[in-house]
Amino acid sequence: MLPMTSPVRILNHNPAMSSSRNWAGERGRQLVAAMRGAGANVEAVPAFESGKSSGARRRGWKRPTWEHLPCQTYGAAIRLSLILRGTLNSILWTWRLWRKLSDRPPDVVLARYRKLEWTPLLVSRLLRRPLVLEVHSPAAIEHVLLGGRRSRYLTWMDRQMFRRADLVWVHTPELEQLVTQVGHDGGRIRLIPFGIEDPGVRANPASTTSGVDVAYVGSFFPWHGVSELVVAFARASEEMPRMRLTMMGDGIARRECEELAARLGLDDRVVFTGWLQRSEMYERLRRSQVGVAPYQDTKYDYYQPVKILDYEMAGLPIVASAVGHIPAMVADGESGLLVPPGDVDGLADALVRLANNPGLRASMGSMARRRAQSINDTAAAVVKICESAALT
Repeated sequence: MLPMTSPVRILNHNPAMSSSRNWAGERGRQLVAAMRGAGANVEAVPAFESGKSSGARRRGWKRPTWEHLPCQTYGAAIRLSLILRGTLNSILWTWRLWRKLSDRPPDVVLARYRKLEWTPLLVSRLLRRPLVLEVHSPAAIEHVLLGGRRSRYLTWMDRQMFRRADLVWVHTPELEQLVTQVGHDGGRIRLIPFGIEDPGVRANPASTTSGVDVAYVGSFFPWHGVSELVVAFARASEEMPRMRLTMMGDGIARRECEELAARLGLDDRVVFTGWLQRSEMYERLRRSQVGVAPYQDTKYDYYQPVKILDYEMAGLPIVASAVGHIPAMVADGESGLLVPPGDVDGLADALVRLANNPGLRASMGSMARRRAQSINDTAAAVVKICESAALT
């Protein structure tokens, strides 16, 4: 049966979709394709730019320079310039969208919230259309996690964006609680877990003739536990010399991880690939036997790790930290093994346990695949909330 076409016209604004180099953009593209597949009338701006390779860009980039400036005056000036640049980008995006859509505006604006960008709110107000705001992270909290100082401006921006949106879409109960604490009316928050597209690639976690391959996918941020993973892998590989680790992604902690791997003598067993096209990333997952998602414990454990969705869709058993929303995603002892956050010995023991037990890997991989959240389910739910916002 063909899906019913939604009468509601949806403008989806996600600047990350401007290039396939950005995995957040790829996830946005998957959402738009699934919404259209469900019969929704969606116009994506910017359009997804396909056909570009995604190599190892910005290898281990550093924190913003202003974070290290001893003179607070210079630091304040640079912070002000970033705010002004974000405001200017917002005005330019809003102007483009208004010129493009003013003659026939959409019924609802669906937009991803990004730090320092006011575009979603400005566009919805200028077009006089309701706003459904997709929130992955409060800007003020993300700024602190990345090493920045507490920002009054970003705290104020979070409050304004969340309160003025007609509906706020979040992915986890933990994030819903944070958005409510900022001051949003909880009755206008919608909890919809994100899913991903099925690439049709399945790992065979029980079968390997040359050793056990462990995969890490995602950003290299300190709270992602990437340094702890390298140390844990070094300890695990002492018992399992034929174990290998592939770390796919990039971030401010990548350089540190590479230097740590070299000091521990792991050059021949740890591979850093940088960002990859998702097709290549899934091909590497297909050749892997374990997916790993280590995290540190912070005050703000609100995220829904996309890497876990990738591992589930590929049918990999998962070793992950029991923090935040992760225990709701990984069934301990069924689809993977949970360890305390930051526990290097526990992480190493879990890797060794799975490496030594092909049958356990196979059963957990099968269960992980059954638990995988499809982007089609997410898209159907998002279309419904867009329709409800447009009819309010």
